[in-house]
Amino acid sequence: MNRDLFNKNKKAGNTELENDPNWANDVSVQSIEDKIKQDHRELREALRPLSADDKNPIDSFLSLFSKKEKSDKTSSASDKSETANEGTTKFFSKKFLLSLAIYSGVLVLLITLFLIRFFFYLKDYEKTYELSLPYHNADSFIQTISGNNAEEIYSSLTNKPVLSEYETKDNVVGYIDAMTKDKQLSYAESNDSTDKKPVYHIIADDYIIGELILTQSAEKRKHDLPIYRIDSFSLFSEPEWDATIKTYDDCKVYVNGKELTKDYLEKSEKNDETHFEDFAELADVNYYKIDGLYQRPDIKIVNAFDQELVPSVNETTGFYETPLSAPKDMEDEMIAFAKDAVATYSSVVCREINDSNLDRIFTKGNPIVHDIKTNSGNLMYFPNHITKETEDKIIDFKPYNENAFYCEMEHTQHMLVYGVRPRDVVTDTRFYYTKENGQWRVCAVIY
Repeated sequence: MNRDLFNKNKKAGNTELENDPNWANDVSVQSIEDKIKQDHRELREALRPLSADDKNPIDSFLSLFSKKEKSDKTSSASDKSETANEGTTKFFSKKFLLSLAIYSGVLVLLITLFLIRFFFYLKDYEKTYELSLPYHNADSFIQTISGNNAEEIYSSLTNKPVLSEYETKDNVVGYIDAMTKDKQLSYAESNDSTDKKPVYHIIADDYIIGELILTQSAEKRKHDLPIYRIDSFSLFSEPEWDATIKTYDDCKVYVNGKELTKDYLEKSEKNDETHFEDFAELADVNYYKIDGLYQRPDIKIVNAFDQELVPSVNETTGFYETPLSAPKDMEDEMIAFAKDAVATYSSVVCREINDSNLDRIFTKGNPIVHDIKTNSGNLMYFPNHITKETEDKIIDFKPYNENAFYCEMEHTQHMLVYGVRPRDVVTDTRFYYTKENGQWRVCAVIY
């Protein structure tokens, strides 16, 4: 009976049972003994005394055996299904692991490529960002204007100084050169600086001399980063020079090569040389004032004789004063007469010649002649003397015009008193001269 049950189970497993790796264990001696013991237990259980209601024990046994057979078939089918499911699970597990490995490898490759690309993107962004910073523009600008190149600085000015008609570019360049020569140029960001409008101070050594303003351009760099351009460059400078020029109405004034117009005439007044009253007409004195100059101006004067003169600076007033001058031949003529007049005057005073000689050197009817004649007798000169030689030294000479001049002269007479004792007599004369009927005459004397 146990053998038949084994055979039935074997048939129920079909050919798949042979492929089951546990089949060998099922058919082993030990497994057969275990099976027989199990069947005995079930049989004993079935052959227990039936109740009084069971009239046919054999039918009950057969019914129980039939149930057992069905139970074994169900168990065999369940084992077969579990075995199939286990094989399918193992197959799908291998496929899943392979897919997972491929997917993971692809994912790692994509992440690696992304990280490499992102690294190079960051490097490029960092480089572009660094180049986009506005201080690079200030660096480049400082390099351009460095090297004591005042001309380059002037050319770089977007807000160039407003020059008056008497100021020149060369003077402004000279002013810039004086401001930057042998100095270290640098820059510093201003407190007024913003991202859209950076502002930098331009510094020469420790002094702020200018301002550089940048602005964002409409153009963009990569990564939408800004590009800066120079908006303006200006110097913190003001024209420091001015000049007051004292000249005469018959003179022309030139400042930095250009004639000064009457628009700059500050005041005009009569000539204060009153000694020429009633004898000669002198030009009025004019005062010109000009400012807005970056350097000491180059001033030239052209007088009535068409001579170009360089004015002198009065250390007391600071005015530029026009020197009085005349053509050389005219000056020679004036000085020659002045020497003759002084020699005549000295000779009269020393009683070497008659006082009537004064009439030919003074203007007609001049009261000075009478004074000299009246007072010369009181002079303490030795009458017994001989003038061996004379010497003239011009102290001051002012030719006002062709009809008037002033001359201060020292006239020295080297005498021998009583023919043996030397004596030097110095006459210091300050005479004003004018022309009368075309001839030079003394019109006034300062004692």
